[in-house]
Amino acid sequence: MSTHIHIAPALAGGISDRAFRLYCYLVLESDGEWVTVQDAADACNLTNHQAREPLSELRKEGMAESRRVYEMGSQGRKTWHTHFRLPQETVSGAAA
Repeated sequence: MSTHIHIAPALAGGISDRAFRLYCYLVLESDGEWVTVQDAADACNLTNHQAREPLSELRKEGMAESRRVYEMGSQGRKTWHTHFRLPQETVSGAAA
């Protein structure tokens, strides 16, 4: 990754350990792109359900943003998927 995003906000914040692990994944692996809950969960050795609350915690703290996308699911049916990424001001500020 060519940008440097600091983890200091996560260290100073009162977030859970799972939220910290997921934030580190977003910083180190996402390159500011949208990632699915499942991808983040798999990377942190969590289940989909174990990752949802910590990701919502990051969103509430302003350390991540989310969007819902209506797309084809693994069963061949359209369904809603939630994606997360670092806030763009964090990513663009680190690139400057």
